[in-house]
Amino acid sequence: MAFPEAWMNDLMARNEIVSVISEYTHLAPKGGRMWGLCPFHPEKQASFTVSPDKQLFHCFSCKAGGSVIQFIMQAENLSYGEAVRFLAQRAGMELPNEVDDAKLRAEKAFRDRLYQANREAAKFFHKTLLSDQGLPARQYLLRRGIDGSTAVRFGLGYSPNDWDALFKYMTGLGFTRDELIAAGLCIKGRQDEKKTFDFFHGRLMIPIISASGTVLAFGGRIIEGDDGAKYMNTGDTLIYNKRHNVYAINMMKGKKLDELIMVEGYMDVISLHQHGVDNAVASLGTALTSQQVRLMSRYAKRVVYAYDGDSAGQNAMLRGVDILKEGGVEARVLVIPGGDDPDEYIRKYGRDAFLKLRDSALTAVQFKIESMAKAQDLGTADGRQTFAKNACSLLASLDPVERDRYVRLVSERSGIGVDVIRQQCGVAKPASASSAGRDRVLTGSFRRPGDYEKRERSEIMLLSCLMASRSAAAAIVRLPDYSTKLFSLEGLADFAEKLEKVHSAGKEADLRLLISSIEGNSAEKVGSAAAGVDDLVDPVETAKDCIAAILNEERETRIRELSALIEAETDPKKRGELLREQMELVMKMRGNN
Repeated sequence: MAFPEAWMNDLMARNEIVSVISEYTHLAPKGGRMWGLCPFHPEKQASFTVSPDKQLFHCFSCKAGGSVIQFIMQAENLSYGEAVRFLAQRAGMELPNEVDDAKLRAEKAFRDRLYQANREAAKFFHKTLLSDQGLPARQYLLRRGIDGSTAVRFGLGYSPNDWDALFKYMTGLGFTRDELIAAGLCIKGRQDEKKTFDFFHGRLMIPIISASGTVLAFGGRIIEGDDGAKYMNTGDTLIYNKRHNVYAINMMKGKKLDELIMVEGYMDVISLHQHGVDNAVASLGTALTSQQVRLMSRYAKRVVYAYDGDSAGQNAMLRGVDILKEGGVEARVLVIPGGDDPDEYIRKYGRDAFLKLRDSALTAVQFKIESMAKAQDLGTADGRQTFAKNACSLLASLDPVERDRYVRLVSERSGIGVDVIRQQCGVAKPASASSAGRDRVLTGSFRRPGDYEKRERSEIMLLSCLMASRSAAAAIVRLPDYSTKLFSLEGLADFAEKLEKVHSAGKEADLRLLISSIEGNSAEKVGSAAAGVDDLVDPVETAKDCIAAILNEERETRIRELSALIEAETDPKKRGELLREQMELVMKMRGNN
């Protein structure tokens, strides 16, 4: 196993399989398991099952299966190591130092260098902000109403208006060109790749810091003129992916929060904190992700959206309130009048006025209804009718109690009677679970369902028998015809040997942990074997049947091969030997029947 067992146990415990898989498909309990529509192929009847006690999943249709690690490998199209890192990041865990694999140790060492590079770069930018070169950035902060205390708290800095000042400074500290490029701090020259330039220059620098306090990346805000993009941001690196991070989440550490206020931009966050709204964070980009929701849910179970009033911001909130709901987080939407962004509004009217807007924030359903109303001309009969039908389709997807809460609002906005709205809501077809986006098919990892062949089924069932218990496995390995050579499917023999090694040490096997270490394509077949353990009545007797079936399959194959060899052979003596072998095999098969 590449990762230490104790660390892997902790990783699996913090990524409980039902919790993880529920972020991809809806699961419902039935018969001691959780069932749902498989996220890896289209289906109407649930064939996807999760065993909470074993921490394993299996699809009886497409045969996908394994631990939470194999699920993430397939769902996110990741390698084994990438899936482990994905889950570690989800749980807020650092990769262990004592990794057993040389490649992983080297990779971790390189990642640690990138963390160090970002930390030193942040110090460099901050010192530059305080220097004579940083005067334009300090003047910009004053114009934005940001004082020195806030600037220091957020670690703000300034990148010199020089093409390689950071590169020279960092290489002087011992960082290599490859490390600085990998961290996103420097880039290769376009015309001459041997040259190196700073990625940021002449910008207010905003460090993006993880929940644990590590500098991951930077945003750079232009401070004067229109030369260049308003913002430049670090792209995806080995240590940073904006989908998994939330700006200023590090500021929430240790706080007891009822809610988070989520805005679009860095300066919105900084300005809100400056004015005493210290639970503000920002999504890194307008499109909210499920990973960001999981991160925020550790700190609060309600998120108040306060995006800009433009169409991009409004559309992002419409998508985002559903993603928040899917992540178990209550969504509210703060409506800022006059088209101001949060920074502009709080600077004009102050903290109390902003908090009044927060107190009157719309529920997700109210926001959707109001958005539908804005999309139509309610001054016309056709517009009111279209709005009412669209709103009733939304209400029909709610439970009756929640639906009744909004019937009167739709009636008032459309001018159509409450009874008519209720009747329309009752007729409208509720949105299906799959159309809501939760039970989506992960088409990037789709595999066409198919049944196992007879030999494959026997091998998988034999492995199930070995998994049943240590005592059953001990009896099976003592059977005269048993051998791991019976397993022809990829990975099954190796897994059987791992089981035997654990059992020989006098321990019961932790199937969840053993399966989690599988890196190849054999996880689904091992997962199928694990899923079949509960159906076994007598593992030892079943194993005997499986062994007999496998051996007979091998004999049948050899008998067919011998028929072809006999037909092609011209030497009478050799033909006789081949025939004798064929007859002996036939007799053995009859003896086993």
